[in-house]
Parts: sequence; structure tokens; C-alpha cells
Amino acid sequence: MHSVQHVGKVIERAYHASGLTIACQDGPAAGQTVPHVHFHLLPRKLAGDPFEGHNDRVYPALEHAEETLPSHLLGIEPKGRSDNGKAEPIKVDADDDRKPRSLEDMEKEASWLKELFNNDEVGSTR
Repeated sequence: MHSVQHVGKVIERAYHASGLTIACQDGPAAGQTVPHVHFHLLPRKLAGDPFEGHNDRVYPALEHAEETLPSHLLGIEPKGRSDNGKAEPIKVDADDDRKPRSLEDMEKEASWLKELFNNDEVGSTR
């Protein structure tokens, strides 16, 4: 949970959010459709948020995203297992419409993220 809080504080700062909606579904009884635990961290704003004034509408939107995730994953799941019984690596076709980012763009993004995490006193172990 410490990691979720740490990343959450950075997300709030990065997106100028007033708060977060944090959702976790752990187990089928909780509505988990993909067999791994993960968290959704949604930056929220008091003004200008897509769910402004109707905060509970975020939950059906999350449920819809969870329901469609398995079908999205089917397109990238391994086709089978190798002779040694291990899963074959996931093969993802290149997206023709996606242009590679330049080294400069990636360095700029990495520096931005590094600075956000380095300046985060909540997650600091100092």
C-alpha cells in the first residue's frame, strides 16, 4: 500500500489533481476479472474532472474497463506453450500508426518522472 500512496502523490502533483480515486479488485468475489492484483489510480480535480459533480459515475466506468480488459488481452496472449511447458513470450505486432519516440523525448520524460519521484517526500526513505 505504501507504493500506491507514493505513486499516488506523484500522480497528484504531475496532473495537478485535487485528489485520487484508488480502486483495487482482489479476487473473483470482489469483481476481479483478470487473475492478478492491480490498482487503478485516477487523478481527480474539484473542477474540470469528467465526473465533476457526479463522483460515483467513475465506478461504472471502471467496471466497463475491467469487463473489456480480458478481450483486449486475448489479442496478445501467447498462442500456446513451448515444448518445455513454459509459456511462450507474448508477441505484439508493431502499431503502424505509432511513431517511435525520439531518444530526446524519452530522456525528457524520464527526467520529468525522476524529478517528480525524487521530490516526493512522502515516498522518501531519507
